[in-house]
Amino acid sequence: MSKEKLLSVQPKTPHIRRLQQLLLEYHEYRQQRDHHPLGDFIDYLGDWQVTRLKRTHHDLYTTPQYHDALEFLLKDLYSPKEFARRDADLERIFPVMVKLVPDQALGTVANLIELNLLTQKLDEHMAVVLTEELKVEEITEESYAEAFRRCQNLAAREHQIHLIRSSGEALEKYVRSRFLNFSLAVTQGPAEMAGLGQLHQFLNRGLKAFKSIGGVKQLLTTIISRENEILQRIYTGYEEPFVFQ
Repeated sequence: MSKEKLLSVQPKTPHIRRLQQLLLEYHEYRQQRDHHPLGDFIDYLGDWQVTRLKRTHHDLYTTPQYHDALEFLLKDLYSPKEFARRDADLERIFPVMVKLVPDQALGTVANLIELNLLTQKLDEHMAVVLTEELKVEEITEESYAEAFRRCQNLAAREHQIHLIRSSGEALEKYVRSRFLNFSLAVTQGPAEMAGLGQLHQFLNRGLKAFKSIGGVKQLLTTIISRENEILQRIYTGYEEPFVFQ
């Protein structure tokens, strides 16, 4: 039914068309991902990567000012496997959303969907390399780096980092919107009654997380700088690519 709702919309802007195409692609990907033979290992890989990110950025993660925002980035945007209901909510309200949400904001939503989809595809590819080529059962930093190089998708990894930056910067703008804050406050009950509770909770978490920072630019600049350096370290065979003093 949700796919039919996506197809019912005739896109009137490039942002709407891109968002529709990404949602349709994501819908199809989720169907096959649910039955993937490496599903459990892909989940394990996702958890391993989140743990690695927390370790690499431990100084930021343990800073009260940044903790909630990093939790949101890692659990809601970077590693979204637990949010199938939220994604289904988004598909169901797509016809209404394109009429009520500003076009520029739809472009931001498209970036978030693309980030989720790209991350899952990259994880799937790496899981295949780890298990079928390297015969890995327990991931280590060494086996991860070797699989990373074998995947040969540096451009996609760089684009993933770009999407994290652009999504974070865009979300900060909406945090300052009084209208959005008021709308979320008064729509919690109706959203639950309409079966859109997961999506509403996701928006609320993001709003609260980014509001607590007071400015996301410094946080994103630090994270992006480190992750870009890690990419280069991995591809040049650096001995401990994830360690920063």
